[in-house]
Amino acid sequence: IVKALTDREWDAVRRLRQVYFFKSKEDPYTWTFTHKDHIHFVFYKNAEIIGYAHLQLWPENRAALRIIVIDEHHRNLGFGSQFLRLCERWLYHQGFKKLLIQSSQETYQFYRKHGYTEMPFNDPDGYEGDPRDTEIGKCLTIDPIGRPKISMYFEQAQSSQRGLIHSWLAQTHIKEWIHGAGLQNTLNGLEKFFQGASNTTYWIAYDNDIPFAFLITSPEGEHSTTLDLFICDMNYLGKGLAVSMIKEFLINHFSHVKRVLIDPEATNTRAIHVYQKVGFKIVGEFIASWHPVPHYQMELLMKDLLPSTGNSNA
Repeated sequence: IVKALTDREWDAVRRLRQVYFFKSKEDPYTWTFTHKDHIHFVFYKNAEIIGYAHLQLWPENRAALRIIVIDEHHRNLGFGSQFLRLCERWLYHQGFKKLLIQSSQETYQFYRKHGYTEMPFNDPDGYEGDPRDTEIGKCLTIDPIGRPKISMYFEQAQSSQRGLIHSWLAQTHIKEWIHGAGLQNTLNGLEKFFQGASNTTYWIAYDNDIPFAFLITSPEGEHSTTLDLFICDMNYLGKGLAVSMIKEFLINHFSHVKRVLIDPEATNTRAIHVYQKVGFKIVGEFIASWHPVPHYQMELLMKDLLPSTGNSNA
């Protein structure tokens, strides 16, 4: 996310506000575009602007989320969750302790899923919202070791991270499981992704601002995705993070698919144990073309991981 700055970004802000909020009416709040207490973020997917958020900064370390929206062509893909987390993280680092929202009935479950509870809005300007909305909020607190609770998040890899990813994949504990043709296919696919010419998506997992894991997803038919992942930062190995990381990643970014497929080597017992704890089940065995040794085909049904979720414009 970036603060709207260029003409293109402000044009996107105006379009998204008009299309999704003000319709045929004139936008009465364009004065906020130049006000120091109003922050306007745009959300990029590669070079395309697909989202917009409007934050208002209040006294006493409080802030209000006035608008957050993902363009309809990119909804139900986890971008709304990612955008919200980035807004929270930015506010936290600016010293804000609470984020308040006047939620519509349609978006209420979305926010509840992300830790929001009913909380007085108390607009210092005395603005009264829609009486049908519910006042909710979230405390952006820190845990006992001084790190934000909203620490783990996932973003698509950027071309500027090419060197980091290459160095990760060259580590001994990674090379044991990805090498030869499999490694070369991954590196070739990564370049195609950076060029916008791949259906496969390459992700970085972060703990706060620290990149620590590499994930790869690819659509498999209409209702499934494949998953590969590696915890790459040595400081994060053996910490018991893998299960929660996989669950959070899939819930936030792939709640729209029916099943997730993963294919570890049959001898990679540690990874298989982790996947089984997430809920994956072994459904087959095969010899991989990229590395001719036995691999398991494992399957996770998303309905078992996330029985029900609310819908949101975000």
